[in-house]
Amino acid sequence: MTSTSLQTAIKLAFEPLVLATKHPFGISYGTTSDKTNILVKLGYDNYEGLGEASPVEYHNETHATAVAVLKDWQQSDILGNNPFAIVETCRRLDKSLAGNFAAKSAVEMALHDLVGKIVGQPTWRLLGLEQCKFPMTDFTIGIDTLEMVEKKTKEAVDAGFKMLKVKQGTTFDKDIIKAVRKAAPNMPLRVDANGGWTVKQAIHMAHFLAEHNVEFIEQPLPKTAQVADFRVVREQSPLPIFADESICRSYDVARFAGAIDGVVVKLAKTGGLNEALKVIHTARAHGMQVMFGCMIESSLGVTAAAQLQSLCDYLDLDGAMLLANDPYSGAVYKDGYMQLSDRPGLGVIPRA
Repeated sequence: MTSTSLQTAIKLAFEPLVLATKHPFGISYGTTSDKTNILVKLGYDNYEGLGEASPVEYHNETHATAVAVLKDWQQSDILGNNPFAIVETCRRLDKSLAGNFAAKSAVEMALHDLVGKIVGQPTWRLLGLEQCKFPMTDFTIGIDTLEMVEKKTKEAVDAGFKMLKVKQGTTFDKDIIKAVRKAAPNMPLRVDANGGWTVKQAIHMAHFLAEHNVEFIEQPLPKTAQVADFRVVREQSPLPIFADESICRSYDVARFAGAIDGVVVKLAKTGGLNEALKVIHTARAHGMQVMFGCMIESSLGVTAAAQLQSLCDYLDLDGAMLLANDPYSGAVYKDGYMQLSDRPGLGVIPRA
């Protein structure tokens, strides 16, 4: 371990991270073919930690607001001079302003990366975890024309993906499922409505999806829906119900206890790995299952999420695999699994 006086101030820098998808990616909120995330760099002595912010409007955060927040932190001493004090630093960030979890997540993952590089150990090991047992990750089929849905599914099958997640929330959801099943009749399938259904629609679709061997449903109702509405859907659904947009922090998990079967964790919602751990442990305490997901982001953000994959039941860490221009190399997809390296920190390096 390299000794340090802990007197050097942590320096924050950031820049745009422009990403393009291989195909237009559609969900119930809209369709995108490119996304500008934010690359965060934390400098300390001769070390540099990297993080990625992936803000989205449906979580009340935009590229502009994230940049404004990072600029404020850059011009202050909020990060202090001790990269090891990640919990205390995150408390200061939370006290400085509410929300803005994607920006907070980028700083926190960069701190984990920085500490790992200082001590020469991978983040997952410093968190007390192993990487010998974890679930497969799925690959997402976004909303598109039926012809394109079938084409994307065939491409996914040919590429060797082992399970799929299908986006819903349209007027032709059943036809989308039929098109996917035509190209992948026996592949494990999950469905994500991104809040696109009413209670009545969710219950009706749950029975239809069960007939087509779907494993579970993510976020059937809008994030503004009441907990009681989720409970009604769960009670009448033959499939497990997971909440994504409705669950950001650990206190949200407790509110939904008894109304859902599982939670979807994302670093851009929790504000970082430490709160993600709290969400996972709170879910376990309430008998819920856990899925770890991601936004459209590079291998930097995806690899940060993969540090906690051994604690999960399901994974949806395909964000970088949807890209045409992933600028980083980190966790590697192989035979259905996301394999992490022993490189220090997050283990992410620029792609050659």
